[in-house]
Amino acid sequence: MRKNKNCRENIALTCTYKVEGLNLDRFINHLKKQGVSLYNIKKIGNNRLIVTVSFNQSRKFFAIAKELCYNIKKLRDGGKALPILKLYRLLGVFIGCVLISGIVWFCNDVLLGVSYSGSGSLYKREVSAYLTERGIIPYTRFSSFSTERLEDEILASNPHLSFVSCKKVGSRLVIDLELSKDKVGTLNGDVYSLNSDTDGVVEKVKVYRGTSVVKIGDSVKEGDLLVDGYAVVKEQTVKINVIASVTLICQKQFKFTFDTKLGGERALIFAEEQLFGKEIVDSAVTITKNGQKYDYIVTLSYRHVLCVG
Repeated sequence: MRKNKNCRENIALTCTYKVEGLNLDRFINHLKKQGVSLYNIKKIGNNRLIVTVSFNQSRKFFAIAKELCYNIKKLRDGGKALPILKLYRLLGVFIGCVLISGIVWFCNDVLLGVSYSGSGSLYKREVSAYLTERGIIPYTRFSSFSTERLEDEILASNPHLSFVSCKKVGSRLVIDLELSKDKVGTLNGDVYSLNSDTDGVVEKVKVYRGTSVVKIGDSVKEGDLLVDGYAVVKEQTVKINVIASVTLICQKQFKFTFDTKLGGERALIFAEEQLFGKEIVDSAVTITKNGQKYDYIVTLSYRHVLCVG
């Protein structure tokens, strides 16, 4: 058996292994014949060995051990250059994280598809053609265009629409389109206000001409003034016609009476039929017993668009 010796200071990097198997003396002598230098040899019993080899010879050591069917497990690295090795490995992890973050950021900024919703989605072919004309196609970067500006451009390009919303959801562009059936006026030069025709909560305000008197989150009643026909020019108030749209989230309740307690889904369907053509954003059903029957109160929240101009 080769004489045991300590790691020399001139060995920059070492690897320490645990070896398990029979006839370990033969294994050590075989490594010597193969030119593998061993350091800090510690035999634990008859079938276990702790040994250190230089980093450069660790692959050869590992291959020989496997070839001779010894169980081998790496315990640790060592040597005076160990801090440099750790720094190198950390640098690799850091570069990997940077690359992964860059790929995720790049993919998150890439448009992979467009989805349409709302009553105006029947015009999605026209809107899709407009997007293609604008250069907004699959694999376009979201950062290359403004969704708010795109909303205005789509609305201006199609007279059949009264409301357009563009949102980035993951890697898709979701476009909500609403038809112009809710218009309360036309651009004829004498429309100087936009008033609410129902109760609701303001979800969105777009004013092209005029001055908004409400903000997002305000509760309004039927008849309330939403946009007034004036503008302040050089500290003077000037009367102008109004071009604007305001989106409200409204609620409506419906009551249905059934003989059984299993009519919740049916009540919800009946209520939604009453608001056909409206974009329903939330629903709730409460049940109360009324003698031998059951009353179902269905509350629907829906989007209501008002526009003028």
